[in-house]
Amino acid sequence: MKILFWVNIFPAFSETFIRDQIISLLDKKMQILIYSNTKSIQELGALKKFEKYNLLAKKVDIKGLNDSKYIRVLRALGIGINSLFKGHLKYYIKSLNQKKYGSNAKTLKLFFQINFILKNKINIIHAHFGPNGINALAIKRIGLPVKLFTTFHGYDIRLGIKDKGKIYHGLFKHSDGVFSISEYNYNYLLKFGANKNTILKLSNGVNVDFYKRKTSVTVLGGIKMLTVARLVEEKSLDIAIKAISLIKEKSPNLAFEYIIVGEGNQRSELQELINSFGLSKYIKLIGAKNSFEVRDLMIESDLFLLSSNSEALPTVLLEAQSCELVVLATNVGSVKNIVKGGSVVEPSDYIAFSSEIFELIESRKKWKQLAKTGRKYIEKYHNIDVQTAKLINYYNA
Repeated sequence: MKILFWVNIFPAFSETFIRDQIISLLDKKMQILIYSNTKSIQELGALKKFEKYNLLAKKVDIKGLNDSKYIRVLRALGIGINSLFKGHLKYYIKSLNQKKYGSNAKTLKLFFQINFILKNKINIIHAHFGPNGINALAIKRIGLPVKLFTTFHGYDIRLGIKDKGKIYHGLFKHSDGVFSISEYNYNYLLKFGANKNTILKLSNGVNVDFYKRKTSVTVLGGIKMLTVARLVEEKSLDIAIKAISLIKEKSPNLAFEYIIVGEGNQRSELQELINSFGLSKYIKLIGAKNSFEVRDLMIESDLFLLSSNSEALPTVLLEAQSCELVVLATNVGSVKNIVKGGSVVEPSDYIAFSSEIFELIESRKKWKQLAKTGRKYIEKYHNIDVQTAKLINYYNA
């Protein structure tokens, strides 16, 4: 089985769940290629210590797309003549229908995409995020013998909410399946008009052997708090920072540190907020880190905080609980369904967020049991090996 992953960027610190899914499939002896909308190599640190999988070599460029118009036409003529002997000419002719496929037909983009699929004998196109499913849809509509699956995550659901899912109607009609990573996504996909029989439930998975605490949970001494998130508006990191400022006011002698891992366009704004509260000694923005560094920070921490105002199913909460971190998150998306080792409060309320941090600190004796509960839940429901076996079954159905 040969699978083409169609993604926005690769690799990326914020999308390691795609990397991990690819790696898990490779471990199951699947053949993988990766097509990225962004041609340049992105955040190479996201592949650090995964070099044995040679993932960059699996990232492909489709020949012909970047040629001049004259060269594209000559190349297309050669492919068309060659296709006469292989019985593929009908697909190429359909790809030139500008009325149906617009600029993708006019520029021969679709023509060369079809050539790539046929030449590489792709069996499955697995798009991550709804818009990439739409981009791949024309290949399916033309009639190529390939299956098309799309995993919906977060921003693509928000796009659908804006126009009640109309942008996805064609995708739902022609797809072999759309993957829902959470109940939140599942309910919205139904509202958007997806057929119940084509919505396939498949959560993001976690390597529970990798994300594993080596030492027991600390219940004494200084408290180490951690967040791993993009520094962007939807993560509402200002809520967590304001909450910590209240904790400091309430318990000035409390020994703690709060580490925030990630990068984004709000970094300067958040640093100014930290400075304004006089918390630069206690709260550190340390930038993006690779998975090994994140795992090590998790197993050295006590509390994991996620104060988002919008989520679907954040994989980082699965990773944190796998590392036996006690979690405090906000009630957005399907977060309430997956937080078993900790607490959930309403979003955009730093007073409530602060009060719950304080409650968790006051009940430290419960941390070990909360940590074990969270870990057992992840092992049972979000083990990446189990999720990958389900994925392969969906591919083969």
